[in-house]
Amino acid sequence: MQSVVQELRQQRRLLVVGVVLALVAGLAAPQGRLVVSMAALLVAPGYLVERYLVRASLPWLPRLTIWLGLSVSLVALLYQWLWPLGLPVSAPMLWAGSLLLGLAALVTVWRGRNAVPPSLALPSPQWPLMALLTLAVFGFTFLQRMAEIDGVALPPWVDSVHHTLLVRIAVETGLAPHSLEPYLPVNDLPYHWGYHVVIATLVRLSEVAPVDAILLTGQIFNALHTLTVASLALVLWRRPVAAPVAALVVGLLSLMPAYYLSWGRYTQLVGLLMLPGLALVWHQALRGNGRGWWVLVALLMAGLSLVHMRVVFFAGALLVAQTLLWASTRPWPVVRIALRDAFAATVAAGILTLPWIMLLVRRTLLPAATSGTLAGNEDYNALNQGLLWVDHTRLLVALALSSALIGLWYRQRVAAIVALWVGLLVVMANPWLVPYLLPATGLVMLLNGLRIRHLALSLVGLGLLVLNPFFVRLPYLWLLTNDAVVISLFLPLAVLIGGGAALVSEQLVSMVRPVLRPALYATGLVGLVAAGIWGTQTMSEIPNTATLLATPADRMALDWVATNTPPEARFLVNAAPWLPAARRGVDGGWWLSPLAGRWTTVPPVLFSYGDPAYVAHMHALGDRIINHTPENRQDIFALIASESITHIYLVEGRGPLQPTLFANAPGFRQIYARDGVVIFAVE
Repeated sequence: MQSVVQELRQQRRLLVVGVVLALVAGLAAPQGRLVVSMAALLVAPGYLVERYLVRASLPWLPRLTIWLGLSVSLVALLYQWLWPLGLPVSAPMLWAGSLLLGLAALVTVWRGRNAVPPSLALPSPQWPLMALLTLAVFGFTFLQRMAEIDGVALPPWVDSVHHTLLVRIAVETGLAPHSLEPYLPVNDLPYHWGYHVVIATLVRLSEVAPVDAILLTGQIFNALHTLTVASLALVLWRRPVAAPVAALVVGLLSLMPAYYLSWGRYTQLVGLLMLPGLALVWHQALRGNGRGWWVLVALLMAGLSLVHMRVVFFAGALLVAQTLLWASTRPWPVVRIALRDAFAATVAAGILTLPWIMLLVRRTLLPAATSGTLAGNEDYNALNQGLLWVDHTRLLVALALSSALIGLWYRQRVAAIVALWVGLLVVMANPWLVPYLLPATGLVMLLNGLRIRHLALSLVGLGLLVLNPFFVRLPYLWLLTNDAVVISLFLPLAVLIGGGAALVSEQLVSMVRPVLRPALYATGLVGLVAAGIWGTQTMSEIPNTATLLATPADRMALDWVATNTPPEARFLVNAAPWLPAARRGVDGGWWLSPLAGRWTTVPPVLFSYGDPAYVAHMHALGDRIINHTPENRQDIFALIASESITHIYLVEGRGPLQPTLFANAPGFRQIYARDGVVIFAVE
């Protein structure tokens, strides 16, 4: 009893210190308010729901992982159900809800947690030290991620442009960005927006510009992967050493997810951040720890589908692997109950996101099915070998395979779970493998059916034998590609390596005399530090300079445009080829739409969800710019006249159009020139 009282007192002291630090940070600068708002928004909703439904006595790390995923899900689901009602998240609603949420969380923490079954905990004398090491890895990773955006004017590459536009719309309307009006003529947008409404909420609470919030929070989300992957390794392996090692792999050794910055892949980044929380909740639910866990499964599934649908399939593969290995040692009545509850949770997740699912079916799935574009092709799904084996990936794959073999040798079920998970991901990205795998399964079933004289089993086996490459070839799916799998492999690799390190260290400790164990622990600590330093020093440049489309000079020019040009201004900007469905910009001019609200000849790529005639017209404009040569300059002048262009935004040395084309031409007046950025007014 005395220890419980002391723990509660310590918890309250930490709470007071945390509140004071949050107040200081919040008052210091908008960026401080952003970080404080982010911490509260990503923890408080999930914490309260978890306390109410399950009150799990897990270590703080997996609980934090569950809170993160739940919080993102709950915010997205709030916008999801206000959208069909036409109700925006107004300023009074936002601030009143945030205040009540914060007070509820503070009161709950102050009162302490209720007693729960101790069987859910992972007690170990090693855990406090391993927890500190995990936090240290997170801290170093956070500093590394902040250093990576030092001097970055705007988030890199293509996706960042439309992410910023979606966040801006959500901020201005208080609604999920299903309509891109007035910036683009696109309505009923079937693009995942769960991440964007979370950032929009943070922007409104902190008053930080959307583009700055995206850049800063993106790096924080990136660093948080060290904690979520560490928690998954901790719970699945049930060995504390697995946590800091897994965190080290994700944070300082693997190029992914750090390289996500170069692509602006913020939605997949946050989706993968939620995946470990869903796996942890599923892990507890399978073990019959209460119906509340299945409610959490439904909430996390629903929220994840709003953040990134592709990651839902990735998570589903892991849940299937967990279920198969768990069911292999359980009696059928227990398995049947779990499968029933799992089915109910999946259906509940679908009901929670019913408006979103109906929009996807109407705007994406049915048109794709009728036009035949639902299936991908070999070129689109080609495996990028350079992406697969970049930097330390060969070493990490070797360590992960060794860890899997060690885990299987010691009969660790988690090794089989993660190996099966990776196998399912590969098959999902390459459905043509299925006809090669099913006949082997069918042969086993047929032989067993004949042996025990079971007609149904024999017939199923015979049917699977028929499903072979000579008769069946499954197409690729455009949603699931090899590259998408490759850039997500950091998660299973880290879990395997963390578990392998834990098993090896466990064996070494048991072999060494107690007097020598402190030296062994010190050696392990030095090894972790050395590996982290080596990883950061030998990693590829982040962000990739080739994906930095905008410079500080562009940022200044964009601010100038927002202040010194009319809202109805129409800008000619440079273009470059990208995907068949879109063209992209080449410089800061592409950011005119999300940052200054101006029309451009090359809009953010979400314009491709517009009316087919509009999409074809914008493609034609982009191609005319891309194909420009000095000999066909009259075509550009004709484009300017036909599209009622009022301004031209160019950067010296970037793109096919150069300032010299307009510098001495009649009808064009230079109104801005600084650090290579030149803006003309059309007269």
